[in-house]
Amino acid sequence: MLRNHKGIGIIQIWMWLLLLMLVIYLGFKIIPMYIDFERMKDEMSIKASLAQVLKDEDIRTALVAKAKELDLPLEGEDFIIMRDDEHHMMTIKTMWDVEVHFPFDIYVRNFHFEPIANEDMTRVRM
Repeated sequence: MLRNHKGIGIIQIWMWLLLLMLVIYLGFKIIPMYIDFERMKDEMSIKASLAQVLKDEDIRTALVAKAKELDLPLEGEDFIIMRDDEHHMMTIKTMWDVEVHFPFDIYVRNFHFEPIANEDMTRVRM
């Protein structure tokens, strides 16, 4: 009976290790996408707040450069830049999808990201 109990303990250890490896694997697959989303959203907010001194084309060029740096599938036409001079607001929108293939293509998931930056053009960040 004691021998059977030890076998169950080893199986439990292997199951916990397998679960831990799965969580780590999923973390390496998913977390970087959300970090890139936040970095792109921050860049959009910074450029929107500097809209008082930057032209739309300069903003678009900088955002495309950031997207390339982050390996995001975005081009100039993917960024929607709207100025509201009456209310001194700028809105920048974009969206992209990332398809993630899990081991052996058992499961394929499409993640959709849609950052939006609304900033007051009169408030300049330093």
